[in-house]
Amino acid sequence: MSDLSFLKCPDCRLPLDGSPAGLRCAECGRSFPMTNGVFDLSTAPSITHDTRKTVAQFGESWKIFDHVEPYHEDQFAEWIAPFPIEDFRGRTVFEGGCGKGRHTLTISAYEPSRIVSVDLSEAVFIAAAKMAAMKEDLPQEKNAPEAIFIRGDLKDLPVADNFFDVVFCVGVLHHIDDPRKGLEEMWRILKPGGKLLLWVYAREGNGWIVHLLDPLRKGVTSRIPTRFLRIMALPLTAFLFFLLKAVYGPLSGWGKRKTPLPYSDYLNSISTFPFREIDNIVVDHLCPAVAYYLSKKEIEKMFEPLHPASFTMRWHHRNSWTVLAEKNK
Repeated sequence: MSDLSFLKCPDCRLPLDGSPAGLRCAECGRSFPMTNGVFDLSTAPSITHDTRKTVAQFGESWKIFDHVEPYHEDQFAEWIAPFPIEDFRGRTVFEGGCGKGRHTLTISAYEPSRIVSVDLSEAVFIAAAKMAAMKEDLPQEKNAPEAIFIRGDLKDLPVADNFFDVVFCVGVLHHIDDPRKGLEEMWRILKPGGKLLLWVYAREGNGWIVHLLDPLRKGVTSRIPTRFLRIMALPLTAFLFFLLKAVYGPLSGWGKRKTPLPYSDYLNSISTFPFREIDNIVVDHLCPAVAYYLSKKEIEKMFEPLHPASFTMRWHHRNSWTVLAEKNK
């Protein structure tokens, strides 16, 4: 078994002893099993009621929408730009919120030395299974990077300080009930000189969602089990799909040129997606109990006490923020 000394007991914060069966803390005696390729360290007391609801909804969503497609790699590269996707090569990488593993698989193709993926939902088992299947399909001469999957809370990471070269969190921080705490934890485990990559929903450009759709999500749709919500949302999904294929796609050259249409930067970019992906997008916006739309000022304020060596923000598709920050050496 590889060196797992960077993993810490959620209770006493001392290193865990690893075995094929799981992990054990020599200090407090607690054991943490490995189930289907995932270390379960999800017993932290910081998991709130709203977090559990959000995790349950997304876990069900990722079971329904478990597909991983080639266009996901292009989408991921856009979300993390200007960080080059090739710069994952040879790095120790932490993924905050892996879901069904689509970004894990994307990054693994760029040969990081190690990737550690954490998610609190049951989707982490889907991610681990997809990675195992990918390794089986690799040619004998090609080695897959070491991949470790952990079921755990991003607000209370069972990981040593200053360990990872790159930490990224795409589309997850805004679903944590305390985004500041999640950010602080991911910053803590980042090496001095390491890079932190975030992609989050923006408040800017999403006024219609914040004022119209979000109250509906909070009061109604997040309370409906995902499998039923998907059925109820099908008329909305079908209408959006029609707009994309009949209006936004043709007028934008399928995302290749700008148009004056409302919300066009984003909708043009997804106009080539199949119905299943649009279905996934709609459900993901309606199902979580926790979803924040963060302003530029709020994000800057969250980073101030961290004193990054460098910090840049990019307004992506006029509805989200990409953040790239470097930790002081």
